[in-house]
Amino acid sequence: MSALRRAFLAVVPPPDVLDAIDGLFDRAGGRSKFRWTRRDQWHVTVQYVGKVGSADDLIGALAGPLAVVAAPSVQISGAGGFPSARRSAVFWLGVRDPAPLRAVHNVVIDAASGFLRARDVIPYVPHLTLARLDPPKRITTEVEALADVTLGGAWTAEELVLMESESHRSGSIYRTVARLPLG
Repeated sequence: MSALRRAFLAVVPPPDVLDAIDGLFDRAGGRSKFRWTRRDQWHVTVQYVGKVGSADDLIGALAGPLAVVAAPSVQISGAGGFPSARRSAVFWLGVRDPAPLRAVHNVVIDAASGFLRARDVIPYVPHLTLARLDPPKRITTEVEALADVTLGGAWTAEELVLMESESHRSGSIYRTVARLPLG
């Protein structure tokens, strides 16, 4: 397999959870300050990897360790903003109990350490990006409105998906490179 330019690892919610997120847009309205992401872009980020010389080498480094880590239970709940809700460039949905995904993230960090740049290993906040804001804006009202909202049921993430992001004027397009089973 060839090199990757903008690789990342994620878990993808099942269709019923994606449907629940779709329903959220009806309630959120078409506020012009948001550049909404599309359904085909929705995923819970586990780790950004960036440029990878050999996808096969990365897959080889991850496959064994991921096969023995417990498949996490995931449920979309709450919201936030990066870097903060007071001045946000990214509006995201959170995960009810982040601990199981953090365990997967930690395995990825250890197994893929030779592929990660120090600047990409940051405190882990499991999230699904709903929208981008340029320039950054205050979204405290939106975050507070979603504080106690749960979207869809919990699901077991049985695989980690290695994706590559391609930037286009109309938004990023994600291509699935590999699916890595979780224990």
